[in-house]
Amino acid sequence: MTIPQIHASIATSVILFNLVLGLWGFLKYLRGQGMDGNFWGAIWLSPVLGVIQVVVGLVLVFMGLGVGVRAVHYLYGVLVALSVPAAFAFTKGRDDRGAVLIYAATLLLVSIFGGRAQMTVYGFGF
Repeated sequence: MTIPQIHASIATSVILFNLVLGLWGFLKYLRGQGMDGNFWGAIWLSPVLGVIQVVVGLVLVFMGLGVGVRAVHYLYGVLVALSVPAAFAFTKGRDDRGAVLIYAATLLLVSIFGGRAQMTVYGFGF
């Protein structure tokens, strides 16, 4: 597997993982549940996966393979890595039902950011 293929596979993982987490969060919200250890642990895997994606992307750039990528692609990559920590700062670490809703929306946005980043590579994005 080549490094661009690894980068693309991790991107797909970012999109699907955050989509599932966002839906799980909305389900927890609708059930009236707050945060629990399982959800916290899964949430914090999101930025870890995003940072891994950014590191692999930087390897591609240093190899000269990121030349044709639009600048907005890099913005989406940074948003993927920073959105969950920003939500944590916004909620100040709360673990109530309202925080679950914020994280659910954030995780769905991260999934969208990942999808948009992929679209910029394949020429579908702006």
